[in-house]
Amino acid sequence: MKNLTDIYEVLKAEGLVSTQIEFSQRWLGRSAHYMAQVGGNPEKTSITSLALLASELRHAATFAKKHLSDDSFRRIHGAQVAAATMRNGVYEMRYVPPFYRVTAASDAWISKRPDEEE
Repeated sequence: MKNLTDIYEVLKAEGLVSTQIEFSQRWLGRSAHYMAQVGGNPEKTSITSLALLASELRHAATFAKKHLSDDSFRRIHGAQVAAATMRNGVYEMRYVPPFYRVTAASDAWISKRPDEEE
């Protein structure tokens, strides 16, 4: 999963969310059209929203492990891991100097780092 749209699709397939408005409000803790504003791009999403999403997904995965099928658990757990990785990657890209970064970030996230020359 590379973006919030992928996570939204997993939650929708599992019946945990029905619209992007619900996803924005319940899972990201933001306004009704937040998902549309950020376009599913983790880089444009607040770190607080990514942290909330990862936390909510952790609770959903715990519930799924006890009450749903193994396939459902794996999909929800995968979404939780993806959300946590996105949160860590966005945090590092914003606040950690390049030399100290440890979370892998795709080239699509990096437009031009300050330490690189053209």
